[in-house]
Amino acid sequence: MSEAVGPLASGQRLSLTGSAVPANLDNSGSSGQQLVRVSKTNQAGYDVIPLDVAKVTGNPDLDKFLPGIPSNDDVEGGVRGAVGGILLEPLQWHQLLTPRGWKRLTTEGHTFADAILTVAMAQIGQVMLVWPHQMYLTGITAGVILMVASGWFNIWSMWILVIFYMERKNKMIKEGTWWEEGGVRRTVSQLHEVVGFFGGKWLQIITQFLVGLSLLGTCIAQVVASSGNLYSIDNSHSKRTYELAFGAALVCFSFVPTFRHFRMLNVIGLIGTTFTEWYIFGAAINHGIQPGYQNGSPRGLENFFIGVATLASGGHSNCLEMMDSMQDAGKYDWAFGLGFMYSYILTVPHSIAINLAYPTEIALQDNVYGVLPITAVKKASVSMMIFHQFIAWSLYVNPLLYMWEKAIHTHKKPYWIRLPSRLPAALLIWFIGVLFPFYSTINSFFSAITGPFIGFAIPCLLFNWYYRTPERRANCPVQPSKFWGAYGWKPLFAVNIGMTLLYLVCEFGFGVVYNIKSIIQNVDTFGVFPDCYQCAVNA
Repeated sequence: MSEAVGPLASGQRLSLTGSAVPANLDNSGSSGQQLVRVSKTNQAGYDVIPLDVAKVTGNPDLDKFLPGIPSNDDVEGGVRGAVGGILLEPLQWHQLLTPRGWKRLTTEGHTFADAILTVAMAQIGQVMLVWPHQMYLTGITAGVILMVASGWFNIWSMWILVIFYMERKNKMIKEGTWWEEGGVRRTVSQLHEVVGFFGGKWLQIITQFLVGLSLLGTCIAQVVASSGNLYSIDNSHSKRTYELAFGAALVCFSFVPTFRHFRMLNVIGLIGTTFTEWYIFGAAINHGIQPGYQNGSPRGLENFFIGVATLASGGHSNCLEMMDSMQDAGKYDWAFGLGFMYSYILTVPHSIAINLAYPTEIALQDNVYGVLPITAVKKASVSMMIFHQFIAWSLYVNPLLYMWEKAIHTHKKPYWIRLPSRLPAALLIWFIGVLFPFYSTINSFFSAITGPFIGFAIPCLLFNWYYRTPERRANCPVQPSKFWGAYGWKPLFAVNIGMTLLYLVCEFGFGVVYNIKSIIQNVDTFGVFPDCYQCAVNA
């Protein structure tokens, strides 16, 4: 840094050459320093633009004043370092003809729209093929009610997590600990770190274990689902053979660096899922309602709670990484809600239609492809969904790999060191997927054991505990809506307690017990490393 200069007046610009910035100009919010924004000029230098400190101090959405991407070690088209943060230059149409412009268009995924795409991609990847079977277990009526209710519950708890994330980020910026050396931030914020910031070390460790378990289960589901999909159109090899082959391909997708690099992958994946939804829905309508369909009631208590564990689960295991990749993270709750709604629009109609058209077949197949006849359209759909599951694997394995990088201290290293260091963890996940290929049961079990805690109990109860004092409530980045009127914070606390009790009793309590029983039955029937699991398909 160069020698100090006099304070800048509002609107005044200080042009600099190189990256030398006066010592008293900083965007960390440190005492005695002036908040500024750094912008690249047409020449080889920077403009330093002062910010309105009164607007910034205590503002819950600092990103509006301090634009920056949290994980920005390879951002194109912006100024990095200097005083921290990045001001991105708009991408011009003529730049699309250049390699740099094309790279920015396809991978610079930090916007509100990118967050919607990523959420929709992640949610559909978990449930699209297994929800028809889970709806059979709960019954159609109860299944639809569970989907709608859990959607609202998930949006509510995500709103709470956004509040925690923004308050943590604001405090770290003011303390000068958000930006790393050189004015960049390569460390990705994760759910357990945000929880630990407010709840202490032990709650952070518990949350990290549960998030890791949830992510592991979802990654296993992608390995198993990919092999099951291909088997449904080509049973010339066993599912285990396909698992070995697809596992090797999935591991390659472990090297996608961050959640900002999924823009084009998300678009391709969602095209595939939208096509698949219309194919499944059309096939069911064409087949017609069959006599085997009886009513919309649950298929017994055990089956009901196994279905509840998947249909009503929370989707928060990789939410903080998505939020952290946004330039305006304070809007992530809205992006999450829109992405969630889109995934429901795709999955609910075909789940109902399959249960009406194939009531007997879907009872025996946890992957919906197992009940549909082989056609050219089905083959196209399977191909698209396999690629979609490669992307979904990457979305869910990335947070696990971030944990691994932090454990072996490669998370602040250049990509040529960070990415190869992920390989041992990715291979272990692949191995576990081959070991226990019980797609629906594994998905339901991991959802039951982790979803109630990381999606609801931990954020909701931590919110009630942390904001128990008037001082903390006064400094909360988001205040209760006028909708609550004179009741203030009390309705928020009551909703949090009610949601926690509901999920702990229904999903965790009953769900875990019945899923363990189902896994034991599957192991007794098929063994471990089974050559073929649920292999009968309609030709």
